[in-house]
Amino acid sequence: MNKKRAVFGEAERSEILAAQKKQHPVHVTRRLLALKLKVVDGLRSEEAGKLAGMHRTSVNRIVKRYQEEGIEAIVGVRHHSEHRYMSREEEAAFLLQFQRRSEAGQIIETQEIHQAYEKAVGHPVTRNMIYYLLHRHKWRKVMPRSRHEKKAGEEAIEAYKKNHRKDQNTEKEPAKTSGDVPGRGWVWTDQ
Repeated sequence: MNKKRAVFGEAERSEILAAQKKQHPVHVTRRLLALKLKVVDGLRSEEAGKLAGMHRTSVNRIVKRYQEEGIEAIVGVRHHSEHRYMSREEEAAFLLQFQRRSEAGQIIETQEIHQAYEKAVGHPVTRNMIYYLLHRHKWRKVMPRSRHEKKAGEEAIEAYKKNHRKDQNTEKEPAKTSGDVPGRGWVWTDQ
């Protein structure tokens, strides 16, 4: 069972070797090593995978992607982080309106920011997106103060505790003895 092997020219080999000499992240270096072992050195996919620390199917995928898209598919950035709907400057300008309101003493809720953000970008976004936005710009949750500013002092509180519930009638009714008390059932204590 002969398998069809890909044929690579001298230009591809030199391109791979040149790309391998540059500084890359570890995952790109591993891809380049697997590609070099397969294309330049002529190893089988199993052998190249063992040396590069990959499975043979991963090596085959890398080779196929190189054949179809070139060296940029192996070395280039495939996933861009921080997919944002606004740039940092646009986000800061967006949050400025809420910052002014908060400095004026108004309470701002994330629901308001969420609705305004959706309106600004023109489509729905998750609530977590708003929390990430606020965290990126160093906003924090401000809790209400734990003590009211008009709360009475400790002395006034203690005086109130001592004097409240003092009735004018200091005599109390004597405690009822247990006996025929309604709701006690058929057992009586005074028999």
